[in-house]
Amino acid sequence: MLVKQQMGMVFNLDKCLGCNTCTVACKNIWTNREGAEYMFWNNVETKPGIGYPKQWENQEKYK
Repeated sequence: MLVKQQMGMVFNLDKCLGCNTCTVACKNIWTNREGAEYMFWNNVETKPGIGYPKQWENQEKYK
């Protein structure tokens, strides 16, 4: 499949309630056309260290 465009979003996780409204709103806007079945969606996790990205608390590997 030829990818013609991509979109990225930035979230302020300090204000996130974990309600997934951002995921639902984005999916409602972008899945009304052909080819939308190949899209990926954000995964909202509310527990640090257990969700994504895994091992985020270990910052030594990023230095």
